[in-house]
Parts: sequence; C-alpha cells; structure tokens
Amino acid sequence: MCDKRCSKKRLCGRHKCNEICCVDKEHKCPLICGRKLRCGLHRCEEPCHRGNCQTCWQASFDELSCHCGASVIYPPVPCGTRPPVCTQTCARVHDCDHPVYHSCHSEEKCPPCTFLTQKWCMGKHELRSNIPCHLVDISCGLPCSAALPCGMHRCQRLCHKGECLVDEACKQPCTTPRADCGHPCMAPCHLSSPCPVTACKAKIELQCECGRRKEIMICSEASSTYQRIAAISMASKITDMQLGDSVEISKLITKKEIHQARLECDEECSALERKKQLAEAFHISDDSDPFNVRSSASKFSDSLKEDARKDLKFVSDVEKEMKALVEAVDKGKNNKKSHFFPPMNRDHRRIIHELAQVYGLESVSYDSEPKRNVVVIAVRGKSVCPTTTLTSVLEKEMQARPPPPIPHHRQTDKNPGSSNLQKIEKEAVIDYFDVQD
Repeated sequence: MCDKRCSKKRLCGRHKCNEICCVDKEHKCPLICGRKLRCGLHRCEEPCHRGNCQTCWQASFDELSCHCGASVIYPPVPCGTRPPVCTQTCARVHDCDHPVYHSCHSEEKCPPCTFLTQKWCMGKHELRSNIPCHLVDISCGLPCSAALPCGMHRCQRLCHKGECLVDEACKQPCTTPRADCGHPCMAPCHLSSPCPVTACKAKIELQCECGRRKEIMICSEASSTYQRIAAISMASKITDMQLGDSVEISKLITKKEIHQARLECDEECSALERKKQLAEAFHISDDSDPFNVRSSASKFSDSLKEDARKDLKFVSDVEKEMKALVEAVDKGKNNKKSHFFPPMNRDHRRIIHELAQVYGLESVSYDSEPKRNVVVIAVRGKSVCPTTTLTSVLEKEMQARPPPPIPHHRQTDKNPGSSNLQKIEKEAVIDYFDVQD
C-alpha cells in the first residue's frame, strides 16, 4: 500500500474521497446530506446525494387555520404548508379607526392604511389634503421661514423635520447696511461682532446725464468716480477759502453728490441732443420722429460692445439666429418658439443674455459646467428685431477714418502778360510766441 490520498470527488459531487491508497471506481459518500428541506424546519437525513432533496415526510395532525379562523385545513397537514387564504376582512386591532379594506392575512404586520386624510406639514405651514393615513412626515415644499437663533435671519431650507440648525452657526449674509454706500454688509452672519471692513461687491447702474449710456459696475470699483467728485468739490471749496469765504469741512461732499455720479456723455449723446433740439425748433411731434431720434438711440451697453469686439463672428451668428427666431414666431401659428444654443463659456452666455434683452427674448441657462447652455424663447407681440444690429454698429465704429483733405495754396500771377509763368506764393508764417516788448 502507498501513502497517497485520493483526490477524486465522491458520487455526491460535494466532498472529496481523501482515502489513503484508494482503488475504488465508485467513491460513495458515507456522510449525511444535512441540507434544509423546503419546509424550512427540518433537514435532510438521507446519505449525501446529488440534486434536490425530497419533500419533507413529516406531517402535523393539528388543524391549520387562518388568523380569524374562518378558513381551516384539516389534518394530516404536510410540513411547510402555509395557512389557508381567507377572503374575510382583517379583524386585527389597528392603529387608526379608518375603515379596513384588506383581507385576513397570516403576516404579523398589517398593510399600511391608505385612507385619505388631512394632515399638517412638518413646519405647520399649511393643512395638506388627500394625504394617505400611514404618511407621517409631510413637506409642503415651502420655505421654512422659522426665526434662527441669531435673530436676524430666517431658515431658508424647505419645510423640514427637527431643528433648523443642528450643531452649527448661521452662515447667511449679513443684511446690515454699510455706512458709506448703504448696501448690505453681505459678510457671514456675525451677531456679536461689528461688520468687517471689506470692499462692497454690490452691482450698481451708472448712466450719463441724458440717460443713453448705461453701465453696470461693482460698487467698490465705482468708488474712484466718487473720489473724483470729492476732489472736485474739495478743490472748489479750497478756492473759496483762499478768497476769504468760510467753508464747513463736514459738508465737502455729501451722499447726495455721491449718488449723482454719472458717466460722461459721448459724441452720440451730443448728436442725439442736437436732433432733439432741432425737432423742438421745428415743432415736430414725437410721434412722427422724422430724424429717427428714438431708434438711433443705442440699445447696446458699453460692456456688451466691449465683449462683442472680442468675437465679432460669434455675435453675428447669434444675431442671425435671433432674427430668424423672431421672424419664425411672427409668421408661424404658435405664440412661442425656442432655440437651443450649444454649450459655451460664461462670456459667450453673457453676450446672448444681453442680446436677448435687446431683441425682447426670454433667455434661460440650463445644466452645469462644462455643458451649461442657453435657451432663448421668442414671444409673439413682445419680441422684435432692432433697427440696427450690434454687428453693424461695431463695424461702423471700427472703420478707418478717411484721410485729411489736401491743403490748397493761394496762387498769384506776378507777370500778367505771360499765362505760363505762375508761381505759388507762400503765406508768411506767424510766430505767436515771438513776443517783443
């Protein structure tokens, strides 16, 4: 005999022979199967075998009935038999007093009650109707608006359960107005400490005296304009002081002067003012508008022009799409029509939003970066194409100026009898800085 152990599988297919110097052709398994039977209560007591085990041979000689006892299975009852199906209404004690619509069952827990009731939301904002009875935590979808411990802000979360702030402080922006400009502080909530000294980032709109030019700036960036006004005011007051007049230093510049900071009017503003004066001189009504005063007023802001100069081809393509969209909604049957622009960067999206305002379109941004795109919607009766496009305005401004005219010199004929001999008489040059006592 040898000392080698047999590594072949036995007839059960689960165990190895593992006998020393085995010479058998059929390796029978002497172990007991031991698997759980379908009844889930007993195990197979036959020798280990292949395939499924046989049905549990044990049986019960007691009656098997449903929970209410209306349906009964008489013995013998094979092991693993489920209680009989009962068509009677469930007679168990329930948590609510609503009508019961489910049948008798063998499970310990009853199905949830689906009777429609009225329940208050978690924040006690409104009484909700048609709510199934088994639902407990109901949100109305409105802001919580509960007062926070800081006493300045209210909870901005949607209707929720429990406390508004759990182990954290209020981080909403401070709404205390600044002393210099009046805009909110906007720093994180600081209840017990004074507002920190930071640059104001609120956006303000500056316009020229006639109202044609408009530009949106950050409040801190516009402070240079305020300082210029203060310097001019201070210079005028100092001049009065030198002349002997008394000046109150506390009123060198007031908040009224600060809020009157404006942009400077350009050549287009002057031309528009001249046309208005000419129309008033000839007693021309505003309805006729013969000089195209209203339409000539530029609807494009300086910031939009500056951004459009960087990519004039993109602006031209966008204006073509918007013009086609406005014409399509005017000629079509639908009152609204939309156009989807492909994903693009932030600067291009800002150009589309500003152009949409000029064309009377509704613009909305969707998705997140880097696939954020803009959708413009044309509405019949509201959307209209401007008389001049931004592309034509920029091309007109970018055209090269014409060369100056050629100077003409005065010619004199020194020899009246000879018509061929003519010379150019040069004018004497006057030196205005040659001052003689």
